[in-house]
Amino acid sequence: ELYGGIARASEANETDRFVRFITPALPELSGLMNFFAKDRTVCEGLLRFFSDYAEYYIVLLDREQSAALFSASAELLKSYSSQHCASRVVQNTRSPQDALDQEDEYSDILCAIQLLIHLGTKDFIDICSTTNDGVDSQQVTDIIFFGLQQIIPLMNQGLLQFPSLCTYYFSLVGFMMDTYPDKVCILPYDLFDSLLQSLLYGMSHMDKGIAKCSMQGIAGIAKEHMKTRALAAHLGAHPDIFDRCSAQLLQQVVFQNVVWDRLESAGM
Repeated sequence: ELYGGIARASEANETDRFVRFITPALPELSGLMNFFAKDRTVCEGLLRFFSDYAEYYIVLLDREQSAALFSASAELLKSYSSQHCASRVVQNTRSPQDALDQEDEYSDILCAIQLLIHLGTKDFIDICSTTNDGVDSQQVTDIIFFGLQQIIPLMNQGLLQFPSLCTYYFSLVGFMMDTYPDKVCILPYDLFDSLLQSLLYGMSHMDKGIAKCSMQGIAGIAKEHMKTRALAAHLGAHPDIFDRCSAQLLQQVVFQNVVWDRLESAGM
């Protein structure tokens, strides 16, 4: 909480000093997750600090400082996942109001997703930078996909019933699939298939924004394969990838009574 408070309260003229102070401490802070992952208060505090630090300061970080943040975040999420994936069980709620009431119980997972979103902005910040001290795009995508690999086992349909979690998760996954389809297509098949299954679930979601993000992600993969045959290796072992996508698109979206709010996305 102390570190998080400093991150949120630092004034603009003190940012460089704070970054120099925090960067050496990041490995030790992420290492605390190994000891306190079962304490949800501490666990969420660590995730929230890293998320806040990335949100407020990543624009200021040079290549070395960014690498330190990426490495510490990867260890943080790995430790978090190893402690929670097997033990976290989510029951389906009976009503939307029940989902809203219970969502606070899973705010630590929301912090983990927000951390990945904030880390992902570094790629676009450095593209617009006039200096040569930015990080390589591959470093950014590597940490995002590694982080997704850690939290995907938690993102079952029980968790996806919670509005904020669902919105942030599909925004992140849909964006990564649509923006970096070349990198998605060469991911290990288990991770690729987990991301694809998420989008197949999301494209029939009642929230049109989630459905749109999901279909745009699938469209990005399909377009990349049409241009570069990027999925040739996966299709060789699993030739039904596009058949499954087409079948679910027709059955769960196109042939439904109400499709007008996602017609454009379905046509992509």
